[in-house]
Amino acid sequence: MAFFGKKKKKPAVATSAASIITPGTAIHGEMRCEGNILINGEFEGNIISRSEVVVGKTGRVRGEIHSQKLLVSGEFHGNFTGEVIDIMPYGKVYGDVKVNNIVIEPNAVFEGETKIVSGRVAPESGYGATDVHISEPKKLGY
Repeated sequence: MAFFGKKKKKPAVATSAASIITPGTAIHGEMRCEGNILINGEFEGNIISRSEVVVGKTGRVRGEIHSQKLLVSGEFHGNFTGEVIDIMPYGKVYGDVKVNNIVIEPNAVFEGETKIVSGRVAPESGYGATDVHISEPKKLGY
């Protein structure tokens, strides 16, 4: 017996799940991740992500972060390099940032230097301290 019009199943697409550090967890070291990172616990060290890092309301981070985006609702002590940082209400950032865009919501705290650069943050191949860097924008010919 033949089945006509039978649809083939599409192969599962590999998606990058978020890495989560839960409240009550403390980690010291270096984290490298392709996907998003959510920190609701404590982290001390360097974070390198090709995506978004979120420091939740109960999150405390001390170190350097290199990622496309950083969203802070908790507390971050250190330096950040990326495209955008968003400091949410009652979020606290103490350190220097090098970004294309900075958003500081009402009741947020920011103490440090900001360097706004034009261009996009482009990850290089492989991982390392220079994975995320600011590159010059392409010039349009018109």
